[in-house]
Amino acid sequence: MLSREDNNILTQVGKGTPMGELIRRFWIPALLASEIAEPGGKPVRVRLMGEDLVAFRDTDGKVGLLEEQCPHRRASLALGDNSDGGLRCLYHGWKFATDGTCLDTPTEPSGSAFCSRIRALAYPTREVAGVIWAYMGDQADIPQFPEFDFLSYPTANVAPFKVLEDCNYAQAVEGTIDSAHAGVLHREQPWSAPAKYDHERDLQPKIEVEYTKYGLRYAGVRNFREEGKLHARVTEVVLPFFTLIPPDGFGVRKNRRMANAFVPRDDESTWHIQWFFDETQPVDIAYRVEEGGHWVDENFRKKLNIDNWYEQDREAMKTASMSGIKGILTQDHAVSETQGRILDRTKEHLGTSDVAVVAWRRQMIRTARAFADRKEVPTVLSATIPWQQIRAATVIFSNERTWKQEVPLNPDVALTT
Repeated sequence: MLSREDNNILTQVGKGTPMGELIRRFWIPALLASEIAEPGGKPVRVRLMGEDLVAFRDTDGKVGLLEEQCPHRRASLALGDNSDGGLRCLYHGWKFATDGTCLDTPTEPSGSAFCSRIRALAYPTREVAGVIWAYMGDQADIPQFPEFDFLSYPTANVAPFKVLEDCNYAQAVEGTIDSAHAGVLHREQPWSAPAKYDHERDLQPKIEVEYTKYGLRYAGVRNFREEGKLHARVTEVVLPFFTLIPPDGFGVRKNRRMANAFVPRDDESTWHIQWFFDETQPVDIAYRVEEGGHWVDENFRKKLNIDNWYEQDREAMKTASMSGIKGILTQDHAVSETQGRILDRTKEHLGTSDVAVVAWRRQMIRTARAFADRKEVPTVLSATIPWQQIRAATVIFSNERTWKQEVPLNPDVALTT
């Protein structure tokens, strides 16, 4: 369990908080590019890190991410007119470029220099792999962009999704770095039925963690069905909230991979940005929607949500699945969201399967404290990281070897202390 103080440090992301200031130093996935696909189209309201923003693509195709409230009288710029290279407020016509520059103040006297002294709060953006990314930290020290290998895949081979998760970002992250739950929550038959898969047969994986310059990686090591062999799924956990999930490792799905970003919307809700990608073939989007349960409304909220109790089917629990909830993502969100908007970690009773969760918490809290107290920049921001070599993996190997031998860590990201 955590102390109340540490839990607050981990979960509070507003401006001026230790974790909020730390996360703002990273490039953050902000919204899907498809939300503002049309140049000169409708602006979109975006809540991010507790801040209310507006995103738009101007008539030249440039992307802007501004504070939602106009610097003049604080009306919403999301109501504005997006034309002629800028966003014009409906209240008095003040107009702003994508970088926040004031272009026009038509209600001020002709020839006035007033406009040149006005600037809207704007954050730098990048459009990569179907997602608009933002940098919300110190503009004088913009970090290296996280060039994960899948971000450079052909468009057909990588598909981004966005889903609102009704809880704090930290418990959303923790849900994906918990290997032990897979054989229970995602079990494809009732509890009383014989197990189908290795992760269902062995519910007590040995969790082993290795810290790195970018965060950590961990393996859930299980006995394989062949005598003398082990099975390990190696998950990459990249600060502050990225997880790279290993492929199934077998058959037609052996190259199918997934990455997650759990971006704080505010202290009590999270944007779950998820990429599916495949090195060898286009992503089957319809299949992914059905498998994951990515059914969302116009605000990206799940149609199966906590308000309708995820439409849990008790009869299906007797015949077809452990959870009675459709969709792997919906199942994951259900257990995280029902922990409460902000999990009270002072009341937990952790076990051996929680090793990776504890490691991530400690690393995040320690890093946030060091940044707040000593302005100590984490190595993932200060070092040159070979992003394209950070890859999750599934391996089967002799019990005379280790998963670290099978998936050796790049020396450039290994910690020396």
